[in-house]
Amino acid sequence: MNLKSLRTDQAFIRMADDIKEKCRGKKVVYVANVGNWGDGLIHKGNIQFLKYNDIEYRQMSRGTVEATVESLAKMSMRLEGVVLIAGGGGSWCDKWNGSRRFVEKVHRSFDSVIVLPTTYELSELKSATNITYYRRDKFLSAKSIPDSIFCHDAAFFLELDKKENNAVIESGNFFREDRERNPKARIFDDNLDLSLLANDTKPITPFFQILSNYQTIYTDRMHVAIAGSLLGRTVTLYPGSYAKSIDVYRSSIEPNYSSTKLGEW
Repeated sequence: MNLKSLRTDQAFIRMADDIKEKCRGKKVVYVANVGNWGDGLIHKGNIQFLKYNDIEYRQMSRGTVEATVESLAKMSMRLEGVVLIAGGGGSWCDKWNGSRRFVEKVHRSFDSVIVLPTTYELSELKSATNITYYRRDKFLSAKSIPDSIFCHDAAFFLELDKKENNAVIESGNFFREDRERNPKARIFDDNLDLSLLANDTKPITPFFQILSNYQTIYTDRMHVAIAGSLLGRTVTLYPGSYAKSIDVYRSSIEPNYSSTKLGEW
């Protein structure tokens, strides 16, 4: 599938160089951010990024890491010589804060923690000095955590082998039906909230194959807009309940994908 990825962009190259330097001579644990099918695009992008840059890692679940850290803490021990790479996403905000709570719970047990590109509505962990924050926008996240470093959302790194479908359907509505909806949002009779059809553990190729059937895509789901942009489709992205989608649009989509535009409710 010929995706128009940004994997050769300098932002990804700089992040790769930084992570390789921080991980040199250490063991690496990667923990994916949990969530819906859109988070699966992030997870797969992270895996491709780590493998492409020859960063050896062991993947573990949040639960396993938390249990390990808790057991070691009872013996006044920590994970010496280990770096934690935490998958990015949108759960560092008021409505979803699972990533922040996870990093807060375990960061003291690692030599260092790297949070991959995330939207930060909430602040950094004030007492932590061993965390590197990557942000996927140049606006809200830069205000929330000024020391964070910009890199594109991991989904922009994706490349897939499967052949895409021909665009035979004129247009499709892919709007969210969860609590992150904009108060002004409409739900259309033919709406398909694609991101809710699966979770982050499922294969992502069908996500792209579904969207590739459509010539024009209307959505307020950021990863639907990213996938449509990677496919070269005409996309209109509408705002959600906070600045996440629009900030990623202005930071990564607008400069690189001219067929994707913003819509207004």
